[in-house]
Amino acid sequence: MKSEPVKLKDVFDSQKESVVSELYDRVITIPIEARTALKKELFKVIGEDRTKGVFTRYGWHCGVSDGEKAKLFEWDSVWDAVYAGPKFHRLHGYLDKVEILEIRTDKDQLEFINVLWVNTFEAEQYLKNHPVSTEPVCHTLCGYVSGYLSTVLGQPILVKEVECRAMGHAECKCICMPIEKWGAEIANEQGYYQATSIIKELDEVTEKLKTERDHLTKANEIHQRLIEELLSKQGIQKVVDILYETTGLTAFIEDDNHQILVQAGALEEPLDLRKFKSKHTIFTRYSGEFSLLRTPIFYEQQVKGYCSFVYSGQEQPNELDYMIIEKAGLASAIILLNENIKVNAEQNIKRSFLDDILERRLTEEEIYKVSYYLNFDSASTYWMLAIDCDRKGHEHEIAFNEELIRSINLFLNERNIHAIVSQKLDKIIVLIEYPSFEKLNMDQSKFIGHLFKHCLVRYSQHKFCIGVSTVNPKFMDVIVLYNETLAALRATNDQTNVSYFKELGIESVLFQIQDDMLIDRFVDQHIGKLLAIDKEFDLIKTLYAYINNGNSINNTSKKTSMSISGLRYRLAKISEILNQDLTDTQALFSIYLAINILKTKGTITI
Repeated sequence: MKSEPVKLKDVFDSQKESVVSELYDRVITIPIEARTALKKELFKVIGEDRTKGVFTRYGWHCGVSDGEKAKLFEWDSVWDAVYAGPKFHRLHGYLDKVEILEIRTDKDQLEFINVLWVNTFEAEQYLKNHPVSTEPVCHTLCGYVSGYLSTVLGQPILVKEVECRAMGHAECKCICMPIEKWGAEIANEQGYYQATSIIKELDEVTEKLKTERDHLTKANEIHQRLIEELLSKQGIQKVVDILYETTGLTAFIEDDNHQILVQAGALEEPLDLRKFKSKHTIFTRYSGEFSLLRTPIFYEQQVKGYCSFVYSGQEQPNELDYMIIEKAGLASAIILLNENIKVNAEQNIKRSFLDDILERRLTEEEIYKVSYYLNFDSASTYWMLAIDCDRKGHEHEIAFNEELIRSINLFLNERNIHAIVSQKLDKIIVLIEYPSFEKLNMDQSKFIGHLFKHCLVRYSQHKFCIGVSTVNPKFMDVIVLYNETLAALRATNDQTNVSYFKELGIESVLFQIQDDMLIDRFVDQHIGKLLAIDKEFDLIKTLYAYINNGNSINNTSKKTSMSISGLRYRLAKISEILNQDLTDTQALFSIYLAINILKTKGTITI
């Protein structure tokens, strides 16, 4: 350099050769075609994204070099060096013209520059060899300006091309701003200014592949164990046992009603899993204490349950956990499908057997023989339930009934109750071996309450009524139990959804008549005229009290707190309406039976 200060703006007043010799000790030239060919080679070898990074950093280093040279000259102000930047651009042949469209500053700090680039070499070369680009291509220029401005201004400046001739714009435009002013918008661009070692990345990829290989090996080993247990028919409990042994994670499997079927490891609280439905493997937080990795169990083209891992606190699953849980879900699906087929086949045989008995298609000898093969003790005692459901909202009644039967079978199987669940006359009937029920150590009403709750969990919009038979010591009397349940079921009403045959009086005989019209006609025949007039049932209640008190005027008067004269008047009126002598014992018995039928059905309350 000269001994006396030389101003930067004066350097560019000379010829290009003089400027070059003034600024640089030695300069080499590279044909644009050769540089373009190099870029193509790099595309093939390291990919487009890496190539963009290479040329961005190349431009950055060129810009830093020129910025350092610019700082050696005398400046009237720092902005002299900024305005010298376009001259350096043209000096290198990067473009034909640079125009600063707008610049905003705060004292000596840059806030914003909007720049126009005319005929950049990178855009020109791109259009010669490619169709219109979807992204800007002037990577070297962006890097150059970033490096130059960052050097002369002493603050990190990052340049982003916002319009480009290669994209179809008239000319190229860029925005220059301090990095901190860009925010998240420029996050992706910053990566191109950071050199990365391909060797290091290859080592990282190799390590990842090794980890993946180890994961696959372990997952396949676990899968092999699951398949071996599947073939040995160990059952679904063995699946969660293997998961717990190999991973140390608590594991459990639930059914499609979100009831846990089996588990291995500790579950400290009952889980409400109904909100964690998904058709994909998901990791979700259950509470502040733990999270769940869940995979659906598919068969028959439906989600039939879930297989889950439990993670304490902030623990997270790794890729191996995902692989293992999905293989466990597949093994569980096969086991559950196999068990479902087996159970359905067994239940269908039992249902067919019960239907044959009720339709009297089997001889006594055949019943004994089949019951033996089905493991039903013909010497044991049995009782029966008949369940009626309104089936509201279900177009496909058969499918609904089958689903309900499966649900009831599940309830009974969970309690180890030996039973047959079938369907007859649109009712669900359940024949239960009484000794297996007795092992529960609970009375019938509590057991039926649990059954109601089980049904309503899944079918909350439906109304259920149950008729309960007596306990019969003769297996051959199943038909008697069936008739008793139907009779008891007829005694259910809006107030009473469970009726026991043993609690019915003489009206139980009428309730065993299959035709409801015959029962209604019996009631109408004996007290129909009284019902037509007595809308509040006052006269019927008086008549009922009179019969209950042995046809005694005095006893009835005391029980009803009614005067004798008033009672005589009412009885005379009743006799007149019914055209019936109230001293006729046979007639009163029929009347009493008719009132009891209405009482049992809930028509009247006495």
